[in-house]
Amino acid sequence: MFKKVLVAEDIDAVNSALKKFLLGIGIQEVVHASYCDEAYLKCKKAHLEQSPFDLLICDLSFRQDHRDETIRSGEELALILKKEIPETKIIIHSIEDQPGRVKKIISYVDGYVCKGRNGMNHLEQAINHVYQGKTYISPDIEQTLQQKNVKELSDYDLSILKHLSQGYTQDQISSRFREQGLAPFSKSSIEKKLKDLREEFGANTNPQLISIVITLQLI
Repeated sequence: MFKKVLVAEDIDAVNSALKKFLLGIGIQEVVHASYCDEAYLKCKKAHLEQSPFDLLICDLSFRQDHRDETIRSGEELALILKKEIPETKIIIHSIEDQPGRVKKIISYVDGYVCKGRNGMNHLEQAINHVYQGKTYISPDIEQTLQQKNVKELSDYDLSILKHLSQGYTQDQISSRFREQGLAPFSKSSIEKKLKDLREEFGANTNPQLISIVITLQLI
């Protein structure tokens, strides 16, 4: 069983319940972080001191307050840690169940568990699977991901949509893509891609398209 676990969770009641649960299944040391930056620094410090965390259990959403945070979500935190300390196992523990976003996240974490009625049972199963070197997705999420209508967006699609949502015109997007070496960068290519995306998501206009992908939490 894992010996040293870091929980990144900003709700005190959830943190207390998780700590009690983790100690109850035999984990020796449970450390808590309320912010993503704090969790990152604790992971880096433990790694440098050659006493790393075996496992990070992380929520996706963190409330913003007066602190100026560099890492604003569990998704960002997981991605950074997988690049910098790849041996750290990561389980996402979140209420988020939008299939498009989940499908993207599970490509670089070791487990994904939805908070809910059976959440703790699924979390224990996830911990056991991940400890054995396997990946784990809670059954409710796995069933959702098997739906044929789950939307997948490429990095190119996401980049266009993010720029559009930030108020960039298609001419400006074309210029930025050219500067960044992101192809195809011609305005006609971007217009065609947006037309394809509008058809795929059933949107009549670009603002409606952006509204849909934001609602689905794809950007």
